[in-house]
Amino acid sequence: MKEKSSDTLKLILKITISLIIIFFIVEYIKSNIATLKDFKFHINYYYLTASFTIVLFYIFNQFLLWHYITKQNGCNLGFCKSISSRAYSEFGKYIPGKVFGYAMLFYIYSKENKSKALLSFSIFFELLASTLAAALIFLLSVFITDISEFRHYRFVALILLLCFFIIIHPGILNYFSRLFFKIMKREPIKMNISYYQLLKIILLYSLNFFIFGFAFVLFTKSIYSVSFSDYMFITGATVGAGIIGLFAFFVPAGLGVREGVMVFMLSFLMPPAMAGIIALSSRIWLTFAEVFLFGIIYIILISCIGRRRKN
Repeated sequence: MKEKSSDTLKLILKITISLIIIFFIVEYIKSNIATLKDFKFHINYYYLTASFTIVLFYIFNQFLLWHYITKQNGCNLGFCKSISSRAYSEFGKYIPGKVFGYAMLFYIYSKENKSKALLSFSIFFELLASTLAAALIFLLSVFITDISEFRHYRFVALILLLCFFIIIHPGILNYFSRLFFKIMKREPIKMNISYYQLLKIILLYSLNFFIFGFAFVLFTKSIYSVSFSDYMFITGATVGAGIIGLFAFFVPAGLGVREGVMVFMLSFLMPPAMAGIIALSSRIWLTFAEVFLFGIIYIILISCIGRRRKN
């Protein structure tokens, strides 16, 4: 009973933290609303529809990359089951701690008698590859952008980019892999992958993040006029914010943390109040896309199961 009460209190605390952060973002928008006094709100439904379509493609690509990683690591369930299991686990991120999504993956894969050690490594590798890809894009965005506040950091970004291609060497990453599995209290697995293979997967994640960045630019343009020349900066900002939110284990799905980082970054391109509006509304946009795609996958799976039973 005490453990359940403790878990409930932790859940309430984490949700409260998210709500407090969102509250401050809303207050920030209200305090800067004067910057939008001459702005006429208008939704461009062409841009909005295009952005929604592209972000669906991005989310599905994330599932495809999971399928590819598990296939490379010898714990794949086949195309349909890999995609569906990854889609189910996606909603685990909305529970504080991010553990529920991983627990769902372990449950599904253990039923198929797949190695828990290999699955643990696949989860670690997915997190690693996506984080490294996000870091790469963010550093590139800082190096390329023409925003005056970031020009002073170009040399630093260049040095970090060079360091990046050294740090991702499998020998160095194996060291961090051992630390990860030690924390997870599991037997460490050596990363038997070449530098080229690792770089290829990181680039695949990077390409998919670029797709997300394009979707986000279109979503932003559906509300506020931004230039496509700012595409790289916006992509780096949104991807970076998403990864920071991913590691914010104290809130569900990085709720509030992701939006706070986005408000700060987008404020370099638009009025602060508009940055807050776009940051908060993008959460609804992305969540709706995830639910919509999940519904499509669920309907397809149900229809496939029904056909098999008839046959």
